[in-house]
Amino acid sequence: MSHERAASGEQGDCSPSDATIADDARFLALALELALLGQGQTRPNPMVGSVVVRNGEIIGKGHHPKAGQDHAENRALADAGGAARAATLYTNLEPCAHQGRTPPCTDAIIRAGTKRVVACLRDPDPRVNGKGFAALEEAGIEVNVGLLAEEARKLNEAYFHYLGTGRPFVTVKAGSSLDGRIAAPRREGQAAVGSPQWITSPQAREEAMRLRGRNDAVLVGIGTVLEDDPLLSVRDPASPRPILRAVLDSGLRTPPACRMLGSLQEGPVVIYHTQGAATQHAAALRAAGAETVAAGKGAHVDLDLVLEDLGRREILALLVEGGGEVIGSFLSRGLVDRICLFLAPSFLGARAVPLVGSAAAGPGARKEEEAHPELPLRLDSFTVIRVGSDLLIEGSPSR
Repeated sequence: MSHERAASGEQGDCSPSDATIADDARFLALALELALLGQGQTRPNPMVGSVVVRNGEIIGKGHHPKAGQDHAENRALADAGGAARAATLYTNLEPCAHQGRTPPCTDAIIRAGTKRVVACLRDPDPRVNGKGFAALEEAGIEVNVGLLAEEARKLNEAYFHYLGTGRPFVTVKAGSSLDGRIAAPRREGQAAVGSPQWITSPQAREEAMRLRGRNDAVLVGIGTVLEDDPLLSVRDPASPRPILRAVLDSGLRTPPACRMLGSLQEGPVVIYHTQGAATQHAAALRAAGAETVAAGKGAHVDLDLVLEDLGRREILALLVEGGGEVIGSFLSRGLVDRICLFLAPSFLGARAVPLVGSAAAGPGARKEEEAHPELPLRLDSFTVIRVGSDLLIEGSPSR
């Protein structure tokens, strides 16, 4: 498309000057910063920020705060007011041209008299996907696309993944000792339920809570529910909102009196089980407020069916928090898109709970390669930062 060539400087005399490209990149970087203000809040929409600039001065800013509320472009134009005429609008994603829960952004841009729109990426949503840019060009507005494209794609990687696969972007989060253990064996006399054994520092746990707040759903296995009776809520003051809480519970052993079901204001609870699970217990769980979903006919819940169901619920980003059998199952089946591992400077010993459970492949696997068809794996690229006394290793598995 012509506007994509213009952004990359391939139109000869018509391409932007180096100075213009530098300014465009600076204002797009600000749009990306503004978009982050909606992190964890915009599902099923992407995070979008917009900046309106005239004569080199910022005259309007906005971001999309929540699905159903005004989009970033409309907020930035409203902030600019009448000064938006003949100005340039910067946005990290293509403006929409369709009527959804809010009016088309392109209509507002055209009405404002904007002369130029600079965006990082085309929106892959079939309702948009080039239509927004086309509507602007038909109205005589110059459109440039392509600067900071990688940064913009990274920002909304869950959104792009979801539109491409129909499934959520899966992040596995765990805290581990140096010898690969996620929980020490319980001491004699220690409470059997509801007393999590913290391996990592308070600062790491705060960061893990912020990570939970950036996702649309959190998932654990029945072992974690029976062992810790977790709330799985988002206790991050910066992101106070309900989050979907999912449990893999093949045999429907979740207690109806568990803390999750006593805190439905923190978000809905969905329990995935196999078709052979006890229907009587399912009725008790539904009476307590849970939704029960059959996902597979075998001895274990089918993770593909779980991800497909979460996709139908418009869950863009899923955080898998374990325990070891659940983490191992996701890893061994190649279903993980990102890993966040908090590594504590400690050794817990052989009797402690391993990071990747030995039953990751389920029963009947006779060979190691059958048990873990996607293992071993490596991280393509990763970062390591210090959080409190721990290290946070974050990266994406190789494909």
